[in-house]
Amino acid sequence: MNNRDMLHLTACSDLRRNILISMIEQDKSLGDLREGLKISSTTALHALKELEKNNLTFQQKNKNYALTNTGRIITLKLVDFSNAAEVVRKHERFWLDHDISGIPEHLMEKIGWLKNSNLIQINPLDIIKTHSSYLNSVQKAKWIKGISSIYSPDYPDIFKQLVLNKIDTSLILNDEVFNKITETTGRVNLDNAIINYRLEFLITKENLKLAFTVTDSFFSIGLFNKNGIYDTAFDLISTDNLAIQWGVELFNYYRIKAMKYEVRI
Repeated sequence: MNNRDMLHLTACSDLRRNILISMIEQDKSLGDLREGLKISSTTALHALKELEKNNLTFQQKNKNYALTNTGRIITLKLVDFSNAAEVVRKHERFWLDHDISGIPEHLMEKIGWLKNSNLIQINPLDIIKTHSSYLNSVQKAKWIKGISSIYSPDYPDIFKQLVLNKIDTSLILNDEVFNKITETTGRVNLDNAIINYRLEFLITKENLKLAFTVTDSFFSIGLFNKNGIYDTAFDLISTDNLAIQWGVELFNYYRIKAMKYEVRI
């Protein structure tokens, strides 16, 4: 079977695709397929015949149907594509209107991990409520990792709360933002916080095109508009484990290219 035929067989038929996906977790009897997909036995058998003929499914001795090794590989990619398509569909304008160059290719390939995310619009007239909500979220965290290429006047308050709550905190900043934080809080105060609490700063020379926060319980990311201005109006957020893992991988991607700030004693 050539690539076009495989694509037609698995992706262009909702029925065959749904049958394959239904078998990822466990094998299915004909009755399971009939009831789960709300189809007739004749319809199911016809689709199964096509899938079996192309070595994607097989019938076991107990008469249940299961994925072959190649069927499992193809089905997992179908699920991945389906999740990615849903992320794009749900938040189409977010992806179209922003600069996504800050997201590395290997994480673009995993964009489906953000399937269970929501786009929130931040009301500039209610910024205090937004600030309070963010503080409430990070204060409950066991650890927090973040990247920022923009400075916000509320950063000193946020860092103070993180320090007082003894939250493991690791932040990647560009020179401009780090220097502004140092200027605002004072070098001595900043160094003392790093020495006495679980606070780590890493400085990057990268031209950061995003800002995000990831903790053990939530993930939030904001992007720049295509005109080079950071969009403070929209954040993509999620509490899903896969989204959190995606955020950690994004942080680690930038971490290996950043330099840890060392306190001069």
